[in-house]
Amino acid sequence: MKLDRLKAELEKARQKAAEWQARIKDIERQITEQENLEIVQAVRSVTASPEELQKILGMIQSMKELPQNKLTQKEETDQNEEE
Repeated sequence: MKLDRLKAELEKARQKAAEWQARIKDIERQITEQENLEIVQAVRSVTASPEELQKILGMIQSMKELPQNKLTQKEETDQNEEE
């Protein structure tokens, strides 16, 4: 009797877990849609030609890459000093 109850409880918990997983995926999808909407709105608010916008985005990307490269070089230096 107790085993049957435990099996039923396990199945119920699995169903709830599946429902929560579906809910999580839906919320993540909504977040992504909202982020994309904000990005599109920000891009549309910039009064620049597509070429100018591409250049701006390229500059932003290159600025993000610089600090990472410097950190990597610093980490390499630190590692060499430890050896």
